[in-house]
Amino acid sequence: MGNWQVETWRARRITLRRTCRIGVVGLAVFLGVCRPIQAQIEITVPEPGGAGLPIALSPLSPQPAGSDQGLGVAFSDIIARDLDLSGVFRVIDRGTYLEGPDRVVEAEINFGHWSVLGALALMKGSVWLEGDTLTVEARLFDVAQRRYLGGKRYRGRRADLRRMAHRFADHVMLLLTGEEGPFNSRIAFVSNRAGGRAKEVYVTDLTGAEVERLTHARSLILAPHWNPGATDLFYISYKRGGPYPFRFELRSGKEWQLSQTIGYSGQWSPDGKTIAVSGERNGNIDLFLLSPQGRLLRRLTTNPGIDVSPAWSPDGRRLAFCSSRSGGPQIYVLDLASGKIRRVTFSGAYNTSPTWSPKGGLIAYTSQSRGMRVKIADIASGRERTVAAGEDPSWSPDGRYVVLSADGRLWIASQDGRSVKQLTAGGGDDTSPTWSARLQ
Repeated sequence: MGNWQVETWRARRITLRRTCRIGVVGLAVFLGVCRPIQAQIEITVPEPGGAGLPIALSPLSPQPAGSDQGLGVAFSDIIARDLDLSGVFRVIDRGTYLEGPDRVVEAEINFGHWSVLGALALMKGSVWLEGDTLTVEARLFDVAQRRYLGGKRYRGRRADLRRMAHRFADHVMLLLTGEEGPFNSRIAFVSNRAGGRAKEVYVTDLTGAEVERLTHARSLILAPHWNPGATDLFYISYKRGGPYPFRFELRSGKEWQLSQTIGYSGQWSPDGKTIAVSGERNGNIDLFLLSPQGRLLRRLTTNPGIDVSPAWSPDGRRLAFCSSRSGGPQIYVLDLASGKIRRVTFSGAYNTSPTWSPKGGLIAYTSQSRGMRVKIADIASGRERTVAAGEDPSWSPDGRYVVLSADGRLWIASQDGRSVKQLTAGGGDDTSPTWSARLQ
């Protein structure tokens, strides 16, 4: 993707983090009072899986008027998909809209037409296409208070429309919840959707509709993981016989075998300077640190048990991992400075594939309990809860969601499990998803 510009203008940030002040005009009618009044109420922005904050997403107005309307509709469609995936919003059916896309500023918009639909927030905007240069202006309004909340201007190529829409969906989340969304990111996974038993690496955006195949190893690839900049992937590939660690550069499409040591899983450190891997040495499987070029830096564990699936804490000081040292597979945490190890999971006989939440404090993992389930453990308290049926969780950049695999498809689940949305449509056995950081 080429360079493109983003500009925020007239941004008016909502001051409350999870509470959105929405003015209500005509509340007197609802209360049975005769005289018209203006009042303010506080409406709590719902958590994922709740009733959903009703939002209207008008297609962008094509400029000059009468030009291609498809771009403005596509922009609105992508944001609608993102916000529906969040589980926080209820996108109002476009077929019920009483006002067209041409009115884009406060003075022109008939907020009554949107209020009668129940919309509390409204997106409006314009789109220009000159040659291959695309300019998008998108704005968000508080319908009840009839005021502008904030907007963005994007300028790039026509092919950048999808990225622009994901960026604005993130901005909508920021304006209405106080925290940027996770939509301008990608999810890598492995699948046999090309046919046969081989599994290759694919990436998708958050619509699940733009799936791109990255590798052509014609072999089994496992456990991909992004580097912090979302420019490279680490994975285990059987293309040279046994399971060996590889690094793949997305920009060039080149890959390198990182080590001659058989490996089983790995994860880039938060600063990108090392990779923690599980590798086999002298018949035992332990954890090691590699440089991004594959040089062995340090051995981390020496236990006779099997140590696999290392997962970094956000501060890079600890590693969660799965070990059989107490019998069946359980989740442990290694303090890298002291070398001390403590067990995290005690419920159930099979717990594996840990992944540390980006804000710290929580570890999501796979638990075998009446089928495979994704659970989250609070590290401090030891409390755990079930999120959804499935396995191989990976956190979103904002820590609100995990992506997981179940029934050969990928799913996005809120961390409390109240919202579970299907991401990929199948066509193969989609497994081992890994969520990138937000793209630059």
